[in-house]
Amino acid sequence: MRKLALVMCLVVLFSGISSAQATPIEQATAGSINLTSVNSKYKSCSYPKGPSVVRPPNAVSWEAQGFGDVIRGIDVSRWNHPNNKAIDFAKIKAEHKITFVIIKSSDGGSTGNALAKKWYAIDRKAALAQGLVVGGYHYALPGNLSSNRTQDAKLQAARAVRQADGAKVGDLPLTLDMEELPCGWTHKQLAQWTDVFLKEAKRLTGRTPIIYMNGTFIKRLVEANVTDFSVYPLWVAKWGPKLGTDPGQLSVWPGKWTIWQFTADGKVNGVSSKSTDLNIFNGNGADFQAFISR
Repeated sequence: MRKLALVMCLVVLFSGISSAQATPIEQATAGSINLTSVNSKYKSCSYPKGPSVVRPPNAVSWEAQGFGDVIRGIDVSRWNHPNNKAIDFAKIKAEHKITFVIIKSSDGGSTGNALAKKWYAIDRKAALAQGLVVGGYHYALPGNLSSNRTQDAKLQAARAVRQADGAKVGDLPLTLDMEELPCGWTHKQLAQWTDVFLKEAKRLTGRTPIIYMNGTFIKRLVEANVTDFSVYPLWVAKWGPKLGTDPGQLSVWPGKWTIWQFTADGKVNGVSSKSTDLNIFNGNGADFQAFISR
């Protein structure tokens, strides 16, 4: 999940759909069977170039961060399957007491999307078999499917919703993973794209999607002053053991974050990758059930 980890994708969309009988999702994707990237090589300018910095390791577990009785979850993608090894969700649930897992379900590119589609189906089935709550996330590559920004945002939203099985009630709402700023785009253009994607995802699912960002992207979108992004649940990426059990104040979402990814260095028995992203939900069990039920 992180800006370090995720890649691009290919979509397989429905054909032969009658618009008179099609669902909103099917209508949005009809006629897009061979949808591919408009860019042969996606160019991102998310962060200024500079000397590499060796960051200190983050917490390896919920306990190491200082958490006790909290709603725990992990997020995974194809990077958590080295050598195509399966994830043992039964072991993870038993040993780490997790409640939810968020799985990369789609991507705004080509290869990454094909891999997301493959592993989402496998991981979703395995996680549900253990009684875990599942959610899907879309790794955004703004501008990659169409040179028209509005059309591109809607195409990526339709892809995201379809590949997350509609993000139905009982699952976590669909997440938009914002980690890429296309070279040449202003922060306002990025915010406008994000606004269109989120509104389209909400229209297609009937649910308010989650937005995943770190502090850099929160600042960019908020300062662009395009819309009030605080109406969307925030999944914040903010790492560091010194934070303890509180990520601190966040612009627009002060004290109102929904999910906190507090480390990318988790060690989880049952996952073969060297590290796993660890998360907590902001609330108790009743709050969590209410969140996935709306």
